[in-house]
Amino acid sequence: MSSRFFRKNARDGTGLVEVEEWKRKTLEGSDQKNVIPALLLDFTRYLKDERRASPATLDAYERDLLRFIGELEQHEHSLLITDVTADDVRAHMHRLIDRRLSPATVRRALHALGSFFGWATRWQLTPTNPVTRITIPKRQKTRDVRALSQRERALCIAAADGLAKASKRPLDAQAPLFFRLMLKTGLRRAEVMALLWADIDLNRGELLVRHGKGDKARRVPIEDGDLLARLTATRPPLGDSLPVFINGACKAWTTSSFYRVFHRVLRKAGLYGKGITPHSLRHTFGSVLCARGVPVPYVRDLLGHADIGSTMVYVHSTPTALRQAVRKLRE
Repeated sequence: MSSRFFRKNARDGTGLVEVEEWKRKTLEGSDQKNVIPALLLDFTRYLKDERRASPATLDAYERDLLRFIGELEQHEHSLLITDVTADDVRAHMHRLIDRRLSPATVRRALHALGSFFGWATRWQLTPTNPVTRITIPKRQKTRDVRALSQRERALCIAAADGLAKASKRPLDAQAPLFFRLMLKTGLRRAEVMALLWADIDLNRGELLVRHGKGDKARRVPIEDGDLLARLTATRPPLGDSLPVFINGACKAWTTSSFYRVFHRVLRKAGLYGKGITPHSLRHTFGSVLCARGVPVPYVRDLLGHADIGSTMVYVHSTPTALRQAVRKLRE
């Protein structure tokens, strides 16, 4: 297990120790094959190679599992996989709830644990999966979709343009392209950060998402003339291997870089704290398509949804639309 794997979580309050200390503390006198941290590398390889999990899913599951390990260490609990019980998992769930994490975050953490222990059970590393005895909090039946209004979209675009002109930061110079791309293509945060110039075909007017959710690829047409013009003007002559959005070291944006630019634009637009998230731009793309009559299966393919039920959240019924639907009975 690499030192980065553990050190990157030391800042999150998980109580994880440095690798050498961790090895001494957890592996000495134990069967290394059955110690949870020693199994994580094999599990993440399974997720990547066999389950074809996306990089975002891998990162989220790593964080969730490392948080659980950190709590076990803090409470001086055995790290042998066979010593973890349903009560341990339940206590972990309640601690997450007490920290006022969102229900979706709690559900994901438990699914990560369930996937890990399920994998270990299939490989006979532990006799049972303790998560199967836990009642996972139910998913909210209704979800508020925060799509930006036409005025809010205009404010964000104007703010992104203004930020690029007023700021000397290299990151801020990319804000106009960044916001237009998210609003006009509906890409996920991780997909934007992973986008390379080689993935954009300006002649055909489309981009390729190589590793979407579930590691599924898809092509997204680009029909907005302004966006195409900006991509054409920004594209480096010999930089197909470069990420579209780069920092000062010509490396792909990190999550912190992404959010710094995103929040600066919202502040300049006067929309910070109004419930707008990066996923709101994706919601906007899907909602506008559905509102303009694009068939739901097409919207599903553009957004890269595996289940059409995920796409139906963008379909909003209005009194006018319902009245028009009933009038069709007279035709």
